[in-house]
Amino acid sequence: MVESMPRDVYFEFTPIGHAVRVAAVCGETGTEVVVMAPAGTARAMLEQLALRKLSWRLAQGAR
Repeated sequence: MVESMPRDVYFEFTPIGHAVRVAAVCGETGTEVVVMAPAGTARAMLEQLALRKLSWRLAQGAR
């Protein structure tokens, strides 16, 4: 069964030099994933990337 998108997701943005670290945490399970990207990347794109990775990770746990 494929896991649907998590309802509550919390994002944390941490600048590290010329990059930004984005953590996405599922509010229901506490599962966390991290992505890194150049600091100039649009916030919406970073959130989308982190959300897709989180959704993938949750689906892996459902197996």
